[in-house]
Amino acid sequence: MIERLIGNGATEADRRRIIRGTVHSFLIQGGSVALVFASNWWLVRSTDPADYGLYVHVFNWVSLLSVAVMGGWDDMVLAQLPRYIRGDAAYRVRPMAGKANRYILGASIIVGGSFLGAITLFPLKTLSEHRLLFQIGMAAVFFSACLSLNQMILQALNHIRLSQLVEKLVRPLLLIGVVGLFHWAGWGFDARRLVVLGTVVTACCALFVLYLVGQKTKRYAVMAPVAAPPEKHSKKMMAFFGISLLNLLSTKVTMFILPGLTNEADLGIFNICYRFADLLIFPFFLMHTVLPQLFAHHTESERGYTQSLYSESNRLMALLGLPLLAFNLFAGKWLLHLYGPGYVAGYTALIYISIAQFLFSLFGPANTILMMQDKQRYSAVCLLVYVLVLAATSRWLIPLQGITGGALAILISSGVYNILLTVVLWRSCGIRSPLIFFLGKPKE
Repeated sequence: MIERLIGNGATEADRRRIIRGTVHSFLIQGGSVALVFASNWWLVRSTDPADYGLYVHVFNWVSLLSVAVMGGWDDMVLAQLPRYIRGDAAYRVRPMAGKANRYILGASIIVGGSFLGAITLFPLKTLSEHRLLFQIGMAAVFFSACLSLNQMILQALNHIRLSQLVEKLVRPLLLIGVVGLFHWAGWGFDARRLVVLGTVVTACCALFVLYLVGQKTKRYAVMAPVAAPPEKHSKKMMAFFGISLLNLLSTKVTMFILPGLTNEADLGIFNICYRFADLLIFPFFLMHTVLPQLFAHHTESERGYTQSLYSESNRLMALLGLPLLAFNLFAGKWLLHLYGPGYVAGYTALIYISIAQFLFSLFGPANTILMMQDKQRYSAVCLLVYVLVLAATSRWLIPLQGITGGALAILISSGVYNILLTVVLWRSCGIRSPLIFFLGKPKE
């Protein structure tokens, strides 16, 4: 079915990569959806919404700090390593991987220490009163960054399955196992134990992926043929860091605002709604495991070929997303009820967020093209607009409608972002989304 949907616009080699990578990703991500559902259901049913909400709150900040720790290295390796391999500079692969991992280790100590110092010295609302939880969770900052970075290294080296297996399958399996161990031992769950649990599981996954990277980069451990001059990537790194930070904020801004305007229980309900709505971004992530490398490889290709890759992947994403949207529309209340009667109150929020996530598949991988073809500044500007619109609408709508208002803010900002991104791609690269047919031909 995927082969038929892709069409004939891509070369045979790229078609094989897309089909093989998408099928492998589909199988892995499909298993992940089931395991994540099971692990979260067990976790939520084992504790109360307030403690679960605190756990979500801590790990939202862990996610933000881990992006600061990575400093753009995740996108840098994804964009640069395929070019090294293609351009007979494979000897640079292992040094770059080592440099990136050393960087995040040092940055974790600085960023984590600074954050703990700030919430200790200053009475910061929703942070200082939970200082003990954050002290436990700071270890997870390094392990989260390590996991994300080394997954990107594996993906850049075209180890598509390995880059996803640990986080998507091993991590939820570990979570299920540890929760089962807690139940067997007769221990209860509170916010502190949940944070410890999340940190330990993240650490195990991160160390395993780091080991895999060490094994897979051995083949590139060769000396440079001549004294290779040092490379300077500071400007690109700053752009990638800004994009990563804004990407995370675009998914977390509403959750950062919610604790100050509602209660921890509402945050827990909102998080479960967001997780089910993430089913709609599933097709986008499927294609994102194979498309960045292809767009990076074809940087110098003619515009027509990039247009073909974009149009065909866009069509595939949208067609795969429609059944998932229908599933959330018709089964959403039942799914939320499985977590407890109180979670059904988030059904309307679930629908709004689901439609917002579907827009990413509907408009296609415009952001990926910009990032992989040295147009990072355009991507960063669009993301900045997205985050600003999301922050403003969340601050306006949450006091009026609670978590439903937060979900509506996500839908509004997602629409603004995707339309803006599509127009920017058309104007800067001459690549046009099928949805923007009325704009005409771009200027040469």
